[in-house]
Amino acid sequence: MDMKIKNQCMLCHNLFENSELSAEHYPAKSVGNNDIVALDLGKMFDFLLDKENIQKFFIDVETEKEFNKKLDMLFDYELSTTQYPRGRVAYTLCRSCNTFLGKYDEAYKKFFDNDGNPKVVNGFVKQTKIKIIKAIYAKFLSIPECSEIEFDFIDYLKNTDQDSYDGLWQIYFLKRNQSTDILNMRSLDVGVLDYDEGQVFELSDEKFIFHLTNFKPKNNVTGINLFSIQNKYVLVGGENIDGSGGYHGEMIIKKMLDLEN
Repeated sequence: MDMKIKNQCMLCHNLFENSELSAEHYPAKSVGNNDIVALDLGKMFDFLLDKENIQKFFIDVETEKEFNKKLDMLFDYELSTTQYPRGRVAYTLCRSCNTFLGKYDEAYKKFFDNDGNPKVVNGFVKQTKIKIIKAIYAKFLSIPECSEIEFDFIDYLKNTDQDSYDGLWQIYFLKRNQSTDILNMRSLDVGVLDYDEGQVFELSDEKFIFHLTNFKPKNNVTGINLFSIQNKYVLVGGENIDGSGGYHGEMIIKKMLDLEN
């Protein structure tokens, strides 16, 4: 009797042996997911509460460049811990589907390299913008917290000619800045928040934070709808979100509480 365990590809839904599944990077390897380190929140707060540490940190800091350089060194050598040396990957796609979705990743890389600049993105052809949107939707298929969800956007991803999606799940995104990242330390983490109305899943890369949700959030707790990039849009950063930091802020607080427990 063949007792080999088979797993379902999250895109085509066919069953495959483990050896037939492909390593999918989430986010894409090309946007920073090649050596993920996590911010050690305990060490960070110990550092911030020590006045002597703060005073030493600001010695000889006269320019923004020097400040950012010291921040990077502080994060790399003092406040971070290695989490995924080869990047965060999941075996949730068959080789064929992973190759297929790679075409969407190529389009998103253009968006990433141009910092989401609306003037540049506005010049992209329609099909490139659609691929950018589909690239982000596809990445949520690989998040472990999403493994039991039956998403209604699968056909939208599989059909290269389908340029619209009017289903339940919407993605909102923020441009990362000092208001979203404590001391400008950018942890590429994932997470989930549960509400009476539904769920919010978070995925981020080095420049953007994305939230996938199955209910319409209030305007003051999230960014702009990802589909907005098809038209003229304005980038939204953390400073545009309410004082609590929106869903990203809640994710950070949740992780802190989990550490305490």
